[in-house]
Amino acid sequence: SSLDRAIASVGPRSAFIPHCCCRFRGAATMAENLNPVLGSLIKDPKATEDYGKDTEELLVRVDTMRQAGRIEEAVEEMLALEKKTRQASDGISTSKLLCKICQTYYDAGDWSKLKEHVVLLSKKRGQLKRATTDMVHLVMSWLEKLDKERKIEVIGTLNEVTEGKIFVEVEKARLTNMLAKIKEEEGKTEEAATLLQEVQVETFGAMERREKTEYILNQMRLVLAKKDFVRTQIISRKLNPKLLETEDFMDLKIQYYSYMVQYWLHEKKFLDVSKAYQSIFNTKCVQEDEAKWKEALTAHALYLTLAPYDNEQEDMLHKLDTLEAQKLDKVPVFQQVVKIFLRKEIAAWPLANEAEIKAHPAFQDKPHEGGEARWAMLKKRIVQHNIKVISEYYEQIHTKRLCELIGFGGKEGG
Repeated sequence: SSLDRAIASVGPRSAFIPHCCCRFRGAATMAENLNPVLGSLIKDPKATEDYGKDTEELLVRVDTMRQAGRIEEAVEEMLALEKKTRQASDGISTSKLLCKICQTYYDAGDWSKLKEHVVLLSKKRGQLKRATTDMVHLVMSWLEKLDKERKIEVIGTLNEVTEGKIFVEVEKARLTNMLAKIKEEEGKTEEAATLLQEVQVETFGAMERREKTEYILNQMRLVLAKKDFVRTQIISRKLNPKLLETEDFMDLKIQYYSYMVQYWLHEKKFLDVSKAYQSIFNTKCVQEDEAKWKEALTAHALYLTLAPYDNEQEDMLHKLDTLEAQKLDKVPVFQQVVKIFLRKEIAAWPLANEAEIKAHPAFQDKPHEGGEARWAMLKKRIVQHNIKVISEYYEQIHTKRLCELIGFGGKEGG
């Protein structure tokens, strides 16, 4: 067939830019592969006539006419037959003709005509969904080869074609992602985030789970980059944490909780930060790497000690001390910090091994700002712990004596 470059439907696990230039399959296969989850929403009317033979004959002639430089004449003939195939609901033939028209202009390097006909063909009365989808896939397959300016132009054309069409909502989302990536590369992070944050991929039944999760995580990353923490929380709720527990989602689970750490740190919810690190620590791939689990475990422990005292925090400290005793033995300095808050004993400040504890990323400004404030908070929690211990032994105590016991000087205690 002369339609070697014609487009085939893509599977949901394809990359953001589908590889579509290949031979057509049978009509039944194409119908099944066109966003099957959408069911009746994407079905075209049953064909009333088969123009397969006429289409094949015309496509052979088109190749000859194109070689002779008669491109416009060839396109006119294809448009005339396309009207018949469309009105007869012959999806396969219509799809071949639409893709061949686009391919003809692409091979000729006539981008103006290509963009014009992509829009024109998609807006034809009663245009078949299958034909529109295959045409979009074909044009998308060329995007990676284009320079930035041309790529933006073609993405704009495809966005116009896919706007409001549920059967190409996945393609629309991928196009938006491409445009956002370009904006981010230009340093326009806010524009990129604004573009991407409105895409409701969680409702796309036709998008594969992993791609959908990656898309939402990318939305989280961009809104965090522009410090829109309210929207970060809204977007984070689109993901079901249980989904992230499957083995093939481990890398995405770590990514998700890393973003949540940033969010909860901004909110100063240290207990939630600790829970996020606990989730990272409990991930299989982290457990298999000693350096990674030590990093996650120590962060989990330290942020847990920074959290305000309540029953949940105390319960988590006890569980950490008992359930992870063997692993805590390998990080004894941080194990001692945990035990300080579990013993009914007054803790001295400065802490033993203070330099090593303070060198932990939790008390540095990288990767997360506010290290000094968190170190001050640890001192505050130690003081609170000491007062709690003292309250169990004294009913009344002079302020001066209290300051002596908790290690405060007169001015600091006053």
